[in-house]
Amino acid sequence: MVPGHGTIHLSIPDVLVRGLMISCRAMHASRLLHEWFNPLLSTLDGRVQRHRVNPRILISESQRFVFYRIPKAGHSTVGNTLLHYDPSVSDAEREALHAAGDKIGIYRRPRDLGIRRARIAWREYFLFTFVRNPFHRTLSAYLDKVVRDRPPAAKNLDGPARRGDAAIGFPEFLDQLEGGALYRGPHWAPQVSLLPRNRERLDFIGRLERMDTDLPALVSRLFGLDVSVEVRSWDPHRTDSSSKLAHYFDGAAVDRVRVLFREDFEAFGYSPDPEASAD
Repeated sequence: MVPGHGTIHLSIPDVLVRGLMISCRAMHASRLLHEWFNPLLSTLDGRVQRHRVNPRILISESQRFVFYRIPKAGHSTVGNTLLHYDPSVSDAEREALHAAGDKIGIYRRPRDLGIRRARIAWREYFLFTFVRNPFHRTLSAYLDKVVRDRPPAAKNLDGPARRGDAAIGFPEFLDQLEGGALYRGPHWAPQVSLLPRNRERLDFIGRLERMDTDLPALVSRLFGLDVSVEVRSWDPHRTDSSSKLAHYFDGAAVDRVRVLFREDFEAFGYSPDPEASAD
C-alpha cells in the first residue's frame, strides 16, 4: 500500500513490541482469572500477593493432596520425604530429580491445574502445611536471605540488605519489616498470610519442631504405608538459628517479633516467651 494514504507502517521491532504487549496482557488476565476463580488461590489470606504464593503450593493429583509450603519451616525436608515415599514416582524419576537437586519437580501448582481441577482439589484433597516458631523462623530468614545475601532479599525489603560489604543488622531488618516489607518476602511473611483464610480447612498442620514424629505420621496417612518412615532431610540453606537465638534476641527484638508475628503465635499456639520457643 502507498505511504501517506492512512496506512500505518510498522517496523519489525514495533511488531515485536506489540506482540509482547498483547502476550503480557493475556498473561496478566490469566493470572487475575486464577486469583479470582481458582479456589486454591482465591481462598488465600491475600496479604502476600497470590501469584507469589502460587509456586509455593504443591499438588499431587494421583495422591490427592495439597501442600502449602511455608519457607523456613522445613518445607524442603517435607518435599524431599514426600518424593522419596510417593508411590506414583518411579525409581528412575526419583534418581533424576535427586541428581538435579529437585525435591518438588513432579508436583503441580494451582495455575497448572486450571480452575475446574483446582476446585476438585480444594473440595476433595488432603490439605496440609508445616509451621515453625516465629522467633526461629524470623531469625532463620534474616541469616539466610540477608546475612548470606541470597536473592531476592534486596528487592523485598524497604531498603538495602547490605551496608558496604556487611549485612544490615537484625534490628535494621526488623525496622524494614515494620516499615512495610513484612508481606513482600514470603520467607519472612507471617505464616498465616501464606495459607487459606479459613485455616480450619487444613486437614493437618505439622510443626518443624516435631518433624521427626509429624512427618512420618503424615507420610503414612498420605500413602497408606505401614513401614517405618524415615525423615529425608534437605537442608542446604540450614542456618542453625536455634543455637543463635540468644545472640540476636535482646528484650527489644523479642517485643518487636511478638508484635509483628502476633497472629502466628496465636494461630499455632507458640509461646511468646523465647525461652519456651522449642515447644
